[in-house]
Amino acid sequence: MSVFLLTSAAHSPGATTLGVALAVHGSEPALLVDANREPDQSVLAGYLGGADPQGRGLGGLLQAHRERRPLELVLASMTLPLGEHSDFLPGFTHPGMVSLFNPVWPELATALEAEQRTVLVDAGRLGATGLPAGLISACSGVLVCTRTALPDLAALRLYLPQVIEAVGEERVGLVLVGPGRPYTGTEIQRRFSVPIWGHLAWKPE
Repeated sequence: MSVFLLTSAAHSPGATTLGVALAVHGSEPALLVDANREPDQSVLAGYLGGADPQGRGLGGLLQAHRERRPLELVLASMTLPLGEHSDFLPGFTHPGMVSLFNPVWPELATALEAEQRTVLVDAGRLGATGLPAGLISACSGVLVCTRTALPDLAALRLYLPQVIEAVGEERVGLVLVGPGRPYTGTEIQRRFSVPIWGHLAWKPE
């Protein structure tokens, strides 16, 4: 099935909210993966009400990789239920795990490609290192979330070329958080020449 990377630029949040919304309210089963390399465990602490992953998640996959166990075979055992028909793969439990996971990304990408459902990868905010290189080849598309105020669009201008260069223009789309606050989708698409794939309503509560 398809693998989609969700990300945002600088101080424009929205990737995690979008991932949870699509996984929980989508019409088809999905797997949401917390691949944020600046760990915050926001889904565990927020939507899942402080759930204890009990060793499941990327940390468990790292251990399986070290033990030479195929990730495709252990992936299902590393997830938690998310909503009625989707699952959640928790992220890093310690910042020090991030660099240790670098050699695991390609094998994880292969395991995600083998999933018989849509995979949504929350890659967190874009930084100087861009998206996890091992996941780029597996993804069908990258959804870049951005608010529509000038500071957010200025940050998008810095990071969007990095994504396009790594992934290819045809696999990149924008998701606007609060369209019309103040710039519209038409204005933003005209400025960046990237299609608008969706919108998130401005509802901080």
